[in-house]
Amino acid sequence: MKTLLLVLGIALVAGVAVLLIVPGDEDDPPAVAGPIAILDAAEAPASLGVPEDGDDDRTQMPVADGAIADGEYAHTTEVGGVTVYWANDSLVLRVALVSPGSGYVAIGLDPERRMEGANYIIGAVRGGRAAVRDDVGTGPVAHEADIDNGGSDHVIEWGGLETDAGTVFEFVIPLDSGDAMDKPLLPGETYTILVAYHETSDDFAARHTARGEATIELDPAS
Repeated sequence: MKTLLLVLGIALVAGVAVLLIVPGDEDDPPAVAGPIAILDAAEAPASLGVPEDGDDDRTQMPVADGAIADGEYAHTTEVGGVTVYWANDSLVLRVALVSPGSGYVAIGLDPERRMEGANYIIGAVRGGRAAVRDDVGTGPVAHEADIDNGGSDHVIEWGGLETDAGTVFEFVIPLDSGDAMDKPLLPGETYTILVAYHETSDDFAARHTARGEATIELDPAS
């Protein structure tokens, strides 16, 4: 089982990952307080994401369970080889990342200058256990954990699953956590996102295999 992440560079300085990389040992437990989904590859469909029968069309908001049902998310786009799904209401943003690799995958939301100022959510599937970390872009090519900068982790839910087809990672965050490390996101607005993954490595400090940049538009508050 493997990991996930969003990267833009490579160096590791004083235990702090640079270029959207989080240092950490593969044997370490998740660095976030909250629910962790334990999912087995045998539970996944043959291809990650949409069920083959197409009958599991959800009318509720998406669930961060590591499996993407047909119609579960309102929006989708391709970024740097990763399929990004998202949906929001007036309070939370729900995101799914589907990577073709078995390594980490991640996303940065609303960067100011390259990586700086972005809210990064970095996920991993290690030994069947989904883990996540909430980071902030501390410079154009650097990021650190929110908790190391006076902030807190604000990932409400997460889940992940890895099979031979690739990796799925889902998470839920508040649109406005009230944390100085997290920028508020407003319904109806458009934001830049940075996405990256590694083909094989679960190591958050490994340089990404591929990355990309795009924009997403959040739904207006209903």
